[in-house]
Amino acid sequence: MTQNEVDDLINELDRKAQNLMNELERSKKYRASIATLAQKAVETNNTTYLDAAERFTRHIIDNHDRSKAFVDIVRAAGRIASSTAKVELLDRALALSSNTNGGQDRSNSLQSVSVAMAEVGVSDNDTEAIEASKQLAGTIEHDTYHSSALRGIARALQTSDDKAVALEMAEGALDVIDRSRRIEKDIYRSAAYVDLTVLFLDLGKIDKARQCIASAQSAAGNLTDEFERSSLFGAIAETLVRMGARIKDRYLLEAAVQSFSNVTREYYRTSTKRTLTNVLGNVNEKELLRKIQA
Repeated sequence: MTQNEVDDLINELDRKAQNLMNELERSKKYRASIATLAQKAVETNNTTYLDAAERFTRHIIDNHDRSKAFVDIVRAAGRIASSTAKVELLDRALALSSNTNGGQDRSNSLQSVSVAMAEVGVSDNDTEAIEASKQLAGTIEHDTYHSSALRGIARALQTSDDKAVALEMAEGALDVIDRSRRIEKDIYRSAAYVDLTVLFLDLGKIDKARQCIASAQSAAGNLTDEFERSSLFGAIAETLVRMGARIKDRYLLEAAVQSFSNVTREYYRTSTKRTLTNVLGNVNEKELLRKIQA
């Protein structure tokens, strides 16, 4: 988009919000507009959208909505910083995170900044930035986001072939999830274990990957909501089948088919079945293919 087109979009969003006479409705309109601007900023790496989003926060009267709006802005700034390796955007994102409410919103924001900091550090070969990202991750209050930050840092380091420190971060992320008594929802715990499975597999730690996928299955087994169960068991099945094909372990392929039987909602079932069909077809597992087609 040209700069005039960018300005036109921002002005149009502003005008539509200002035209609302009800103060609460106007506030909510600005909140929705910030989400739109943050997405546009990430899509285009254009910080003009972030500037406008930050201005729009002045019109939000609900503290909860205002905090969520700053989360969107911080996360967008972090993603652009990762794409462009602009250190000043990291500083801006970190400063803006102080406008979020403590707890979940602050943890969400800091997770984004810490991972972006590591990615920029790897891109610029800046060891101080990488160390700062690790220290920032250590300040994250909520365990779900703390573990996610460590996993993100591990992935950034993996791309730089710093496997030893990447493994250290991955093990730290696993330790946070294993020890946490504050993650009340099994869907978050199970999803973290699935992500850890993939991370350890990429780091060549097969035993750790097996441990994590077993923990993911255990946590998912506690879910009672059908949508949540289908979502997690779908992710588990796809992870198992890819892992089984990668390390040539038929037991894992069979476990993937078994996990698929727990996917009951059609949307997740269709997506998971497609993945299993492709992978099992590639490794010529005709018997297992028949089972998922039944």
